[in-house]
Amino acid sequence: MRKCILFTLLSLTIINTSGQTPNPIVNTFGFHKSFNGSGDLGGFSINVTKRKHLSKSLDWFYGSSLTFHFGKDYSYEFVSRGFPSNVLNENDPMKFYTFGIQGESGITLKLFEKKFPVNISTGPIIRYQSTSYPTTYGFYYNPTRFPDPFYTIKEMDPNTLSPGYKVQLEIGLGKVRRSRMYFNSYFQNDTNGDVITGLGLIFKNLNY
Repeated sequence: MRKCILFTLLSLTIINTSGQTPNPIVNTFGFHKSFNGSGDLGGFSINVTKRKHLSKSLDWFYGSSLTFHFGKDYSYEFVSRGFPSNVLNENDPMKFYTFGIQGESGITLKLFEKKFPVNISTGPIIRYQSTSYPTTYGFYYNPTRFPDPFYTIKEMDPNTLSPGYKVQLEIGLGKVRRSRMYFNSYFQNDTNGDVITGLGLIFKNLNY
């Protein structure tokens, strides 16, 4: 709870400070709990964007996001033959990470701005991703070192550059002077097959 409060105060400070300059580099900052794939890879994402008015109901934005996801593979947990069937040999799982940085741009449709702000954004992304997770691997057990597993990495594809798209829903919450906090959820996909979703908060300076 303390971390959430500190993060909120820090974000409002950053946004309010940027709003005091005539043309700030960014005017939106976000932080999300993020999931890669079906939810088995948890992590977080950080986003900054610059927004510009097109009309009362439309904005154009461009910015970047960082994503960090971490995972474990427990697939080699097994009941050993030759031992009682209720013996489960649990070893340290294979741990891996996925890191991504992406550029993004698009259009935001703004609804009910004076009563209950709802924003819907969509646009293309270009994503660079690096991962320590092998695309194909195997493992086996050596009786002389039982129960420690040996990994055989068969194929690695650690770095990819992929185009894709991102869709976001923002619901307005509290407002402090010319800054507003929004609840934000997003969904994105790319040609590498990475489906990433997130839930979190974003902070906008409305002087743009």
